[in-house]
Formats: sequence, structure tokens, C-alpha cells
Amino acid sequence: MLQLDQTVMKAGEQPAEWSAAMTYKFVGVLRSLTNDQPHQRTAIWLGVAIGFAFQLARKLVKANAAYKRFAASGRAGFATDFVVDAILLPSPYASSFGGFVNLHTSLWFGGGGILSSFVNTVKKRKPVPGEKEMPEDMSTTSLVGGGLIAGDSLAALGLGIVGLATTVLS
Repeated sequence: MLQLDQTVMKAGEQPAEWSAAMTYKFVGVLRSLTNDQPHQRTAIWLGVAIGFAFQLARKLVKANAAYKRFAASGRAGFATDFVVDAILLPSPYASSFGGFVNLHTSLWFGGGGILSSFVNTVKKRKPVPGEKEMPEDMSTTSLVGGGLIAGDSLAALGLGIVGLATTVLS
């Protein structure tokens, strides 16, 4: 798969079920080593600047005490916070994700994120006095999602090792 340059392939030519953003990065790096294109450097710096501006804006908005109070005040604040996070000021990683990963995979990731957010919102635990609040990435849904990803990766690795061993020992 890494020999296929998916950056120049049409949608119908794309390999089925191959959704690795790293493939695009590797192809881009390999191509730029042999074919220097100044407009690529400009695009990269523009992307870095846009990502930095979005993240700076996110940090400023999210650190504002009045915004925090409004976001925690009820349904309107919650909905506004969601729109700010998901549409107006998405994280640089989230906003670039759709540009590198196909729509089918992006929808699964998005659906998982929405489901996780919904479950964490509905099942929000009341803080216990004196108990330190867990970071968002340590929530039950985040850990289950990470476990599913790790399990899938380990299963693929196991199948790869079995396939290699079968080929070598035959």
C-alpha cells in the first residue's frame, strides 16, 4: 500500500479499506525529498499558522472565566460550547483530520466522539469533595475506545505474524 501514491489517485482508484493518514505523510515526505516544490513549504507554513491561530483562540476562549460560567450554566451554554468546539474553533488536529483520512473512517471517528461525549454528559458524576477530577482522556469511554483500538492493532499484528510465519515456514 505504501507504494501507491494515493495523493494523485482518483476516488475510484483508492485502495478499499485503507485509511492511514500516515500513508499520505510518508508519500508527501518522500516526494518532497526528490522533487522540491516551494509552494508546498508555503502551504505547510500556512497550515501551521492557521493551526496555531485556532489553538490560541481556543485557549483564550476556554480560559475566559465568563465563558466557563456560561458554558456550565445550562443547555444554551452547553450547546454553544459544543458549536464552538465542533464547528467554530475545532482543534487543529480535528480540523485537519478530514483532509487526510477518507470520509467513511472520519464518520466512524466522529460518531465515536459524539457517542463518547453523549455518554460522558448523561452519566456526569457529581464531584466528591477533596477528590481530584480525572482528565477527560481518562474517562471510561476514552479508555474503552483506546482499548478497542489497541485490541484491533494487536489482532492485526498477530495475524501479520501468523501470515509471516506461515510464509517463512512453508
